[in-house]
Amino acid sequence: MDIVTSSAAASNTGSAQSQSIAQARQAVAEHFLAIDKPHLARIVLDGQGDDFDEVQLAASVLAKQAGTIARYQDALHQYADHGFWDDALPGGPLALHDAGEMARNVLAGRTAFFHGD
Repeated sequence: MDIVTSSAAASNTGSAQSQSIAQARQAVAEHFLAIDKPHLARIVLDGQGDDFDEVQLAASVLAKQAGTIARYQDALHQYADHGFWDDALPGGPLALHDAGEMARNVLAGRTAFFHGD
């Protein structure tokens, strides 16, 4: 596990995509270590195995999960905003008009403010 730990610390920065690939590398390297293939773990952690099917699959799954979490966080930020519940707004609070639509959109895999137009 020393191989995995040292390499993970070195790749903690970057965009969501680079974070997904770094996490994928770590997961795949741990898998390779578990099946007694440390040479493949080293290749993956060095960034030389990004074309491996295992890394591509793991990165794809992690990127999809990151997108889902981002949508959840966006909706939660909207719901947590005091202004969303402010009944002093003309027409009443936005929450009254939303009636859970943002949550339904996000749970269905859409953005919080999805319009089917």
